[in-house]
Amino acid sequence: MEIKLLRSFIQLIDSGHYGKASAKLFVTQSTLTKQIQALEAAMGGALFERGRHGAKLTPLGELLQREARPLLRLNDDVDRKMHRAIAGLTGYLDIGFGISTLAVAPRLIAGFRAATPDCSITLNDLPSREQHQRLLDGRLDIGFCRAPEDDRGLAFMPVVEEHLALALPSGVTMPAQDRLAELNELGFVALSPSRGPGLDDQIRRWCSLAGFEPRVAQYADDILTVHAIVSAGLGAAFLPWHGVRALAGSIRTQSLSGPGSKWPVGICWHRKHTSPLLAGFVDHVSKSLEFDHPASEWQSG
Repeated sequence: MEIKLLRSFIQLIDSGHYGKASAKLFVTQSTLTKQIQALEAAMGGALFERGRHGAKLTPLGELLQREARPLLRLNDDVDRKMHRAIAGLTGYLDIGFGISTLAVAPRLIAGFRAATPDCSITLNDLPSREQHQRLLDGRLDIGFCRAPEDDRGLAFMPVVEEHLALALPSGVTMPAQDRLAELNELGFVALSPSRGPGLDDQIRRWCSLAGFEPRVAQYADDILTVHAIVSAGLGAAFLPWHGVRALAGSIRTQSLSGPGSKWPVGICWHRKHTSPLLAGFVDHVSKSLEFDHPASEWQSG
């Protein structure tokens, strides 16, 4: 059954006359008559009783009218949604984020939602490498994460420059950068390498270049737990500067300088797995982005 035939059927009912209905449908009376005849053939019986008073519904026509009106409303609703989706005004986005964008990602997403209220967004707290893999697999639309280690079809736009920070319990004196070995007596708490391989590599690289080997006394499965352990006075930690600032709490932080202390964090998406809504989100970030300038190196926070 064609939607066009149902529209002609309903218009004829509402107009009550072939001439008036054909004028509103911008077709000739002959064309409208053929459309109604085609619909009657599909339904298996007459839909109208023809007479001098116009078109009057038969019992079969009454039944079709009750079914056709909600069907046409549904079709119109689908059409509107599809046109809005094509324009990037509605749809679904699965977005990944990490600790480094705990402050900036919600701000950018909130701005996009205000401009695109019909979209639905799901947020996933995921390590950068898992975000990259999900983007490649088509299980994530966009991620706030580290830059991918190789291209593999992923696009990247930097949002903030992240850098390592030393986090200490509030009562522990902050040592000079060349005297970090003093903290090994207290010990370090670290994120499990399997949970944050990118951060683990960054810490290892910086420590190697700085000639320092931390004594890791405890591992944790998420950065919030690492932060809580440091706040409780049970160890020191190397954490992302922007992430630490977003968490705040009763700890002291100091950004680290030197080779290997900084890395870009931004939005990442698959070049081929795009949609108008995703393109709109990337455009929103590009236009509204205020690059966060890193704090002065070796500045207390």
